[in-house]
Amino acid sequence: MLKASSIHRGFLVPAFAPLRASIWAALGLTASACGGHVTVDPASGGGEGGGATGSTGATDPAFVCDGAVPLLRPDGAHSGYARCPDGTVHRVEAVACDGWLPACQGLEDDFSCKTDADCTEKPGGMCGSYRVDNVDGPVWLCGCVYPCATDQDCNPGEACVCPSVFPTDFAFPTCVPAGCRTNDDCASGECGVSLYNDGCGVELDLACRAPGDACRTDADCKAGFEQCAAPDGEGEWACRPSSCAIGRPLAVEGRARTAGGAARSDWTSASLTPETAGLCGGVRAALAAHWRDVAALEHASIASFARFSLELLALGAPPALLAGAQQAAMDEVAHARAAYTLASAYAGAALGPGPLDVTGVAPATSAAAIVAALVEEACVGETVGAAEARALAGIVRDPALAGTYERIAEDEGRHAELGWRALAWLLRGAGHDLRAVAASAFERAVARMSADPDVAPGAVAPEHGLLSPEMMGALRRQALAEVVEPCRRALLG
Repeated sequence: MLKASSIHRGFLVPAFAPLRASIWAALGLTASACGGHVTVDPASGGGEGGGATGSTGATDPAFVCDGAVPLLRPDGAHSGYARCPDGTVHRVEAVACDGWLPACQGLEDDFSCKTDADCTEKPGGMCGSYRVDNVDGPVWLCGCVYPCATDQDCNPGEACVCPSVFPTDFAFPTCVPAGCRTNDDCASGECGVSLYNDGCGVELDLACRAPGDACRTDADCKAGFEQCAAPDGEGEWACRPSSCAIGRPLAVEGRARTAGGAARSDWTSASLTPETAGLCGGVRAALAAHWRDVAALEHASIASFARFSLELLALGAPPALLAGAQQAAMDEVAHARAAYTLASAYAGAALGPGPLDVTGVAPATSAAAIVAALVEEACVGETVGAAEARALAGIVRDPALAGTYERIAEDEGRHAELGWRALAWLLRGAGHDLRAVAASAFERAVARMSADPDVAPGAVAPEHGLLSPEMMGALRRQALAEVVEPCRRALLG
């Protein structure tokens, strides 16, 4: 397995036992907290992506739009996909992928296998050479991969996507979520390709388009803040903001909602001045985009806690929980100001939030809905967020960034404790049905958070808080194992 030092020298993540102990204490349990450090072992993966388009070298299928052209693979063969003049892409037919990888040369930076016979975790294992990118340059790996060749190699609800057709980091054919596999599966005759950057990276899915979709292209959405996508291959195509960042999202009908941006300075603070001299253009631009997305989510979290306060009132919650929710909303104001300050500093221009659309931001009225949201947003989301911030505070070298992450880690830790306390109060004396809702919500949230983010090639600079998908995935799985799972077992049995 690839060691952390091969991706970025010295990437160590602190053990999260103290966070677990604080949550156990909030639940009235006892636990011994231990310190120390562990080395993150990111799962290997990644590679280069690229696109190729053209109008020759392939048969003309029955396209669903006038003027569509086939997407070609690097070898000039038809990929099975076609692009409409408006830029949208759909899957015309399922074309088999070539899962071949070059053999290991013995010069790679890390080795986890010698021959295909060493790759037995899944059928069709291959030992091959491929590359991932990090801040120090490309890293070549000799490792086991398990590529698909056709859709039949994937689970139901998935399709096999070949590398080098879309701008992803797939190094070999990969199964992705698919609500359809070809145009023939859709009533509209269009099985669209959804490329959605959630703020941590690019997700690729297949989903049917419909005349009633809220959008068709990114041009139908708020420029720079939303993308037209159908993540997980389900639901209608809609404008979706970045949703991968520390904090509690403002979820409306299962989607994170944020305000657009505005040129304003009243959300910035002169007391926070990050180091910008000496940053290369790519890293500085990536930091500006990252903190802009974080700021928008932290800003929306203010509304999320306001809604949570109303839900607690509707359920007759004790004053301590209500006071905690009100204080958490104030914390998010401070987080948003810090994030907008950092974004503005890196961008070289004043950035702040525009108006927040609160249509549909209504408090839930059923205990089951409140429990499910509490588990996903607080007990899992904010707990992992607190762990991420604590780890990043020890990684970044800029004192201004370290201080910001330390403040966020402390506050998010208290928010996580509030979420677990509220859940314990809701489940106290509850019947089997409500506990089953909580158990199912934990299962969904943990499964979603356990996967490495599908990140497109970009700046990876851990010393500035920009982690690779392997680092982030390993960090999250560690937080789930060390904190969320023990606390879940303690609460639910």
